[in-house]
Amino acid sequence: MKTAVITGASSGLGVDFFSAVAENYPEVEEIWLIARRKERLEKLAKRYEKVKIRALGLDLADEASYRQLEELLEKEKPQIRILVNNAGVCKSGKFGERTLEELFMMVNLNIKGSTAMARLCLPYMEKGGIAVFTSSVSSFVPIAGQGVYSSTKSYLTYLGRALHEEWKSEGIHACVLCPGNMATEMNPIDVEKASKSKIGKLPYLDTRKVAVETLKRAEKGKACYTPGRFYLAYQAAGKILPHSLMMKLNRL
Repeated sequence: MKTAVITGASSGLGVDFFSAVAENYPEVEEIWLIARRKERLEKLAKRYEKVKIRALGLDLADEASYRQLEELLEKEKPQIRILVNNAGVCKSGKFGERTLEELFMMVNLNIKGSTAMARLCLPYMEKGGIAVFTSSVSSFVPIAGQGVYSSTKSYLTYLGRALHEEWKSEGIHACVLCPGNMATEMNPIDVEKASKSKIGKLPYLDTRKVAVETLKRAEKGKACYTPGRFYLAYQAAGKILPHSLMMKLNRL
C-alpha cells in the first residue's frame, strides 16, 4: 500500500504537510501520522474520509518508540511514497537557564528521532519517493540563546544534504527544508513580545504554502529549500560573512 509518513503531525507545519499530502497526492492510499498527542491525530484523521489514516502516538524522543515503529513497519511492509521528518522542539534561552531535561529533549528528538525515522523507513521507501527533513534557518550560523537547538538543526541539515546525494542511486529524493519564523505552537505570534524581541520582528512564513512548495521541490530533486527572500539573504550572508560577526547580529 502506498503510504506517507509524517512526524510532528499534531500541530503547526506538520498539520499542513498532512493536508498537502492528502489533497495533492491521490496515489497515497494511507497516511501515518506520528506525534506524542494521539488524541489530536485522531481528530485530524476525520478531516479526510477518503484517505486511510493511521494515528500513531509515539514520542520520538524516547528510544522505545523506535522499536514500536520498527515492528509496525515489519508487519505492514508499506510502500513509503513520502516521508516527512518534521518532528522537532526548540527551547530558547541562555544555556545555563535550561535544565538537562530540556537540553536532552532537543538532542533526542531533533537528532536521534529524525535519524531513527530516516533509517527505519529507508527499506520501505519506493523508487521515486521523497523524504523531507525539516531543519531551520537556525542551522546556518550558531545562535547564542539557541545553542543546542541551532546545533541540532545543523546536524539535520548536514544529514539531509548527505542523504540527498547518497539516495540518488536508489531513486529517492531527499530535501532539506530550512524555514524561518512560522506561527506555530513552538513559535506563536505574540504582538506584544514581537516589538521587544529579534525573532518577533522577523518575517513570518505561510506554513501551508511552505508545506506545498517543499513537497513540489522535493519531487523535482532539490536538495535544500529556504522559503522567503529575507531568509535566503540570511543564508547567503552566513556563507560569506565570518560566523563571529553573524553571531553578534543574530544573538537573541
